[in-house]
Amino acid sequence: MKYHIKFIIILILLFTGLDKARSQSIMVDSLKSLLRTPELKPEKRAMALSHLGRNLYETDMPAALSAANEALKLGHKLPDGQYSAFALATLTYLNVQRDSLILAQKNIDNALIYTEKSTNKVVNGYVWLRKGWLEYTVNNTSKASASLFKSLQLLEGQKAYAYESLVYHYLASIYADLKDPEKLKKYTRLSLQRANQSRDPDIICNAYLAMGSSFLQSFRKDPSQKKLLDSAIYYNQQVLQLSQAQPKRIVNHINIAAAALNIANMYWEFFPKEYKDSAEKYINQALTIARKFRHEEVIANCYGILSEYAIADGNYAEAERLFLAGFAEVESSAGGSTAVKASMMKGLATVAEKSGNKIKALEYYKKYMQYEQESYNAAKLSITQKLEVQYEAEKKEKELETLQERATFNRKLNFISIGLIIAGLLALVFLFRSYHFRLKSSIQQQKLRTEEAARLKAEQELLEERQEKLQKELLAGNLQVEQKNELLQTMRDKLANPSENGMFKNQMERILKEDQRMDEDFEHAKASLTNIHPEFFNRLQQQANNKLTRLDLKHCTYILMGFSNKEIATRLGVDPKSIIMARYRIKQKLNLEKEDSLDLLIQQLS
Repeated sequence: MKYHIKFIIILILLFTGLDKARSQSIMVDSLKSLLRTPELKPEKRAMALSHLGRNLYETDMPAALSAANEALKLGHKLPDGQYSAFALATLTYLNVQRDSLILAQKNIDNALIYTEKSTNKVVNGYVWLRKGWLEYTVNNTSKASASLFKSLQLLEGQKAYAYESLVYHYLASIYADLKDPEKLKKYTRLSLQRANQSRDPDIICNAYLAMGSSFLQSFRKDPSQKKLLDSAIYYNQQVLQLSQAQPKRIVNHINIAAAALNIANMYWEFFPKEYKDSAEKYINQALTIARKFRHEEVIANCYGILSEYAIADGNYAEAERLFLAGFAEVESSAGGSTAVKASMMKGLATVAEKSGNKIKALEYYKKYMQYEQESYNAAKLSITQKLEVQYEAEKKEKELETLQERATFNRKLNFISIGLIIAGLLALVFLFRSYHFRLKSSIQQQKLRTEEAARLKAEQELLEERQEKLQKELLAGNLQVEQKNELLQTMRDKLANPSENGMFKNQMERILKEDQRMDEDFEHAKASLTNIHPEFFNRLQQQANNKLTRLDLKHCTYILMGFSNKEIATRLGVDPKSIIMARYRIKQKLNLEKEDSLDLLIQQLS
């Protein structure tokens, strides 16, 4: 079943992306005490409020936002832009944590404006770090890398080791996504080096987790290298040892739970069953922390590993009991993740199926589909928000470029005006030469204005082209959603038909394989769809006198993308003969003769 193994990798990536932004009582008490000082200067008060906001968000998000906004108000009153910039970077972090990506984008854009009035390289470097982190969050890898390298340039020589460690960590994550193992190792080691220099236990734990993940990935590629697995276990154990040595300085306790869970998973995956006691020891550590901080993903994975041991022993009843116990804990958590619930229900269905109880397996599968649909809808909303952030960011960048070019043009106009004034003075002595000079200057000014108008027109066309591209990507996303919904409806129909329970397993496996293949083909299909001009559908309807149905248009889209009848039938879940009949009906609606080519007509209309 391997319920937990896939998720544990995601868990590592999630936790290693955290930074020193969580609350700890010592830091919070110290900041609150400082803010109660009557003679505290506005500059120090603004920075203290920003730091307080960063440290409060886990336990009291409203108070964290209030502190950061108060810091921003103070910063607006100060001539040095570093205080407003730091407050806005803090708000960027807080808004991402509460899934307000659009607000976060506005915060970071304004923060960058204030860095132009700041001479503090550490603050400016932190702002660019947050910009790179936000761009990585919305999957804009190239811009994320550029922003992170800009942050490193500003932080160089400033001894801001904690921020540098985070920059290197995010760069390592980017190169991990790009499948570049050499740069992944390089930046992971640099992250650990800077973390040790910072002497911050949370930053060090963060780097240890990244190192452990790097070695584990290398071991999966070459299982013969046992020392790679030993290194992965070693760095996760270092996290636990550091938390035991400095418990009062640890802020991100969830990192400790992640390390314990990682070790337990490695015992299950790579060691004999006799090591179950060792795995359970680390699972108990992870559960203790996860229950305290109500981290449902960790809880779910702990019970997932325990159930794997029960399944390996053939004790399906115990495996089901463990899954149900874990599900009860997750469900009792406020705002429990539907994705986690769906995964646990899928695990329960698999256990019931292995135990031979098909009726119970069917019930669990129904609940799994319900949670999976809710999770899928939430994912669609998240994708839409990310696309909007990307669009707004590109629009903002274009506006800034336009403003900069206008400023340059205005400076040129000022120089020309000065020249005209000088020419006017010289006209008292050299009238003819003055007239000639003014005429030449007027021609040059007109030429500059013409060039500026042409440039602004080109920029407007480029902006419209990018907007059209985003609309086409949304069209591609809608097609995938429609295909996914059709698949889900097919699965529900199969589940609701009691007479087909005997064939349930084979049908379910075939449908899931088709879904997996369609997901793998989606990126290719999306790239093809974005090349289809919206007028294509209008031309089709005009040719057919508006007789084409929505299904007919979908057939024409797949034909334009070059899919065969068999491939179209597979994607639509129908018999290939149905596609031949559909093509015949479409030709009739398009007023084509028998010998006319439908494919050729569609290509011409595109």
